[in-house]
Amino acid sequence: MLQSTLKYMNVSKQEANESLGQIEAAITQTRRAIGQGATSTRLILWGVIWVLGYTCSQFAPKFAQTFWLCLVVVGMLASWLGCGRSPRNANSPNGARLGLFWLVLLTYAGFWFFLLHSDNRPGQSLTHFDAMAGPQSGAFFATVAMFGYVVVGLWLGRFFIWLGATVTVLTAAGYFALPAWFCLWMAIVGGGSLIVAGLYIRRFWRQAYGAA
Repeated sequence: MLQSTLKYMNVSKQEANESLGQIEAAITQTRRAIGQGATSTRLILWGVIWVLGYTCSQFAPKFAQTFWLCLVVVGMLASWLGCGRSPRNANSPNGARLGLFWLVLLTYAGFWFFLLHSDNRPGQSLTHFDAMAGPQSGAFFATVAMFGYVVVGLWLGRFFIWLGATVTVLTAAGYFALPAWFCLWMAIVGGGSLIVAGLYIRRFWRQAYGAA
């Protein structure tokens, strides 16, 4: 009986080690795919877009919606064109799932944002649908993005957890303490976080996982 129990424990321990090894290999593969791909460039690009968009929301709110729309279109086109230039060996199933996760998250965020604006019902005026110019909408989309950072960090590393949590706290602090300058605050904090994430991937993951 004792021998059978010890044998079972040894097998279970071996299986557990093999499972942990497979998980670590999957994480390494995903980091390699992200490091070799265009993810860092896209993060820096969207960081610059956030800086420009929120700065416009702060100093020229009347033109903010149109300016944001132009920036988003340019960002989406640039991101789409960049997909075709990524190295073939940078692709991985997990990398594709991460991209799908962000797409689903942002789609739901847009849907929730629309529902939360009660005046935007069929047949009603859309005058209150301020896409990104107002502090509330800015804080909403910023914290949604940081929620994505934290979730991704649970899989890929603590850096993104700490970055997402820190920016969330700073967003709340700016929203309540600096309402008059919130958009400028988010241009620095929100846009800066994307740029920092892109530089982090480029600096560490591209070097550590650049070679297959």
